Amino acid sequence: PGSPRRLQMKMAEYVRDGYVCFISGKFLNGNAAKVANDFQQSYISALLSHPNNLPDTKIAGLYNAMGKYHDWEPITAAAVGVWREKLGAKITAGRLGVSNFRNHLTMQVKRSRPTTPMLMWSLDGWTVELLYQATKTDKKGHNVTTYTNRLTMVVVLDVFNDYPIGYAVGSHESPELIKAALRNAAIHTRELTGEMLRANQVQSDRYAIKTMQDLYAVMGGKVTPAQAHNAKAKPVEPYFNHLNTTYCLLCNNWSGFGVTTNPKRQPNSDALNKKRHNFPDEAGVRAQIDEIMRLERMAKVEAYMAGLANLKPEHRLPLSRESYLLNFGAETGFKNVLEGCGLRPTILGVKRDYDCFDLSFRDHAAERWTVRYDPEDLTQVLAINEAGTRRYMLEAKYVQPMALADRKEGDAEQLERVRAYNKQLEAQQAQSIALDYHRTEQLIAATPALRGSVEDRLLLTDSQGQHKNQRSRKRLAAADIEALEVETVEVPITTGNSADAAEYKVNDYSIF
Repeated sequence: PGSPRRLQMKMAEYVRDGYVCFISGKFLNGNAAKVANDFQQSYISALLSHPNNLPDTKIAGLYNAMGKYHDWEPITAAAVGVWREKLGAKITAGRLGVSNFRNHLTMQVKRSRPTTPMLMWSLDGWTVELLYQATKTDKKGHNVTTYTNRLTMVVVLDVFNDYPIGYAVGSHESPELIKAALRNAAIHTRELTGEMLRANQVQSDRYAIKTMQDLYAVMGGKVTPAQAHNAKAKPVEPYFNHLNTTYCLLCNNWSGFGVTTNPKRQPNSDALNKKRHNFPDEAGVRAQIDEIMRLERMAKVEAYMAGLANLKPEHRLPLSRESYLLNFGAETGFKNVLEGCGLRPTILGVKRDYDCFDLSFRDHAAERWTVRYDPEDLTQVLAINEAGTRRYMLEAKYVQPMALADRKEGDAEQLERVRAYNKQLEAQQAQSIALDYHRTEQLIAATPALRGSVEDRLLLTDSQGQHKNQRSRKRLAAADIEALEVETVEVPITTGNSADAAEYKVNDYSIF
């Protein structure tokens, strides 16, 4: 007891009731005696776990209503409160949802940060808590300005030191916005290291996972989607709170922390209403977000680069130029065919020449090619055929000066490169056609009906312009060598004048 009066009262109670007065009523099995059997406990448990999160008084009324039919002793709201506490873990999932149960009652895994950059990226979308005004025309033709508009940002976070390796801003989260954020991440790795790199592991949520799975696999050696409705599994989630409290909170168009936050922590709505006409437009909010991300990168890039120096060679995963253009490249919208000068797509309104030093590229001159390119780097493009079965990397044509006096360093090397390629191409084609001729001769020799001399198959004249003479000469030589079978018939000789002569009949024999 905290006072002499309460001590005196407790002493009197002890003299009257004994040691029982020191034991709390909830340990005296008073409630348990009323909710005794398994059916009573199951019924009160079902009422307590109801998703409508019923109050104690309502549960007591429902329980007592059921008890009238089964001769149960009635209980009070206080008794329901005791059972609510007793069955806390059991009824939480029903009352507050599975996410609450997992976040507060299940065993949590304690994890350490990656030891170097590029080992793990975590990405997610966030509705940026910065308001902007937008004017639209309604169905009646009136201009209506709203001031509660917000943009969505997808952030690709390197978990090493929460460095935003990539981000993209849009009106709402979508696969296209996620793709833009990953593209920004690839470009930023090139800005930092000189080459595009992939992460060893990419973690995402379950949003559009079937659509994005292949793209995640391109940007990471392993893809590990987080468990659904488990925000603690994603390091990027607390990062959004960091952005909100560090940067957005200081802006005049800050909208607050979210609908579930204590209203006492939210900005003054009356003040926001007065300042709404000074809210920026969409372009202004985009500029605010870009500035926030610039400051974030600037504050963390030194530590990030220091950690990157410790990245092991086996964990340094390059992103090939072909893979980047295949997944993130823009398309011209037209098909191109191979010309003498290579492919000539129109990119950004300009006709440009590209060619490929792969000898097999010119074997597909009849193909129609789709060209994918990077607007920020037009030195190389990717050509894909209509069926998607062939891909070739093309490089911008090197322009040689016509005048020798205009030649500069590197011109000779590039010219020799083209000449060497053409020699290889001609030699390859000559070898290929020679092999075809050899196989054709073998095929003709093995076919009796097609046997014959060259003169029989080819109309080639000699130096005097004669073809038949050469053909006949071969024919007569063959006739001399071949024995001709001759059949002779004897006829009796008649007597008479000198004009009578012996007559012989010989079979005719012709060689064609």
